[in-house]
Amino acid sequence: MFVIIADEIVLENENGFDKSIANAILALESPIATKIFLVFTFFGSSAFLFPAYSLLTVFYLFKKKWKPALDVASIGITSTSLLYLLKHIFKRQRPLDPLIQNVSGFSFPSGHSFSSFTFCGLIVYLVWLSGIARGWKITVTVLLFLVATTIAFSRVYLRVHFPSDVIAGFCLSVIWLIISIWLLHFVDKKIFSQP
Repeated sequence: MFVIIADEIVLENENGFDKSIANAILALESPIATKIFLVFTFFGSSAFLFPAYSLLTVFYLFKKKWKPALDVASIGITSTSLLYLLKHIFKRQRPLDPLIQNVSGFSFPSGHSFSSFTFCGLIVYLVWLSGIARGWKITVTVLLFLVATTIAFSRVYLRVHFPSDVIAGFCLSVIWLIISIWLLHFVDKKIFSQP
């Protein structure tokens, strides 16, 4: 899906999908909705996620759980690096009529979408490794998915991203989490599990 969006929509500049979704969202605009989505969009920003990753890492270090602390820090650092790399490769310009000002950087993929799904996905992964009851695991998973989805949607609502940017951010986060977790398990087996 990420490759299709990057090729067909971004590189080929086929914007029919983005226009149809954006036009449908215009009907939802209101002052109250804008205020709500401004709150949600903050939780996908580096101003929130950098301290969140840091606190989560410190939490595991405090509990002397070195492996989860390393996993959290590694995914936080590498995901940010990957995001900036891809943005500078594609260099897609943002929508021309945003509802908020002073939004800089390129549009594809959506950093808020990618980062929020990556962070929430990482929390879900850690929750499922924990010993809490299955019902709570499912509840946390659903709630975090809804939060990340709302953050991603807020970027389209606020007109700082195209719908395809946000969908690509979600797809990229799934790909990156799978690769990252697999690599971290591989490194753990090869290096840290040696007698």
